Amino acid sequence: MSSGLLFYWFSWILWIVTTFFMAKSKLRTILSCWLLLLILFSGFDVTIEHMQLSVSFLVLLAGALVLHARLAVIVFHVFCSITIMIGYTGVLIWESFTPLKLFLPPFLTISCILFVLVMITTTGLWNRLACSLLGMSGGELLYSIIMSGYSIAAPIGDKRFLDFILVITMALLSHDLLRTLNMKIIRKLQQSIPGPKPLFRKKAQ
Repeated sequence: MSSGLLFYWFSWILWIVTTFFMAKSKLRTILSCWLLLLILFSGFDVTIEHMQLSVSFLVLLAGALVLHARLAVIVFHVFCSITIMIGYTGVLIWESFTPLKLFLPPFLTISCILFVLVMITTTGLWNRLACSLLGMSGGELLYSIIMSGYSIAAPIGDKRFLDFILVITMALLSHDLLRTLNMKIIRKLQQSIPGPKPLFRKKAQ
């Protein structure tokens, strides 16, 4: 799937959620404007030294760098982003030069591999979002540079890449939401279950 349909669906859903359901704050304004810029510039490309570059890719990369700079342990998360970058590039190369399409849908396979890689490298929703966005952006750039060495044109940040980004983002948000709901249900059940009664009551003296 390289049409960008998933990108438009999920990005508009996230924009509606951040704009109308988040509490009024500076974070809500920044996220809403950032998502709106991603949607608006998704159809614009620029050419830099024979390399086709999406404007939405630049907006995404800038947001990922800002989000990454606000993390607690920057050095560790930079290492996680580099790991995700190498993994994303390796999966794209593997998908390009192996008959993966004959056995499994490439989009589903790559998305599952990236989701598992993000989950095992770091913890926390914002940490995972920052590392996945920066790592996949760097992997997309590295993949295009490698392909250009073989005289294969690979646009940077096309609709296929945007689909991957939004699918991974929605998967991480859904995982965090389910985890939060699970913890609330367990807490409610623990509060509703009465404690064990003593077998023998102590007589009053």
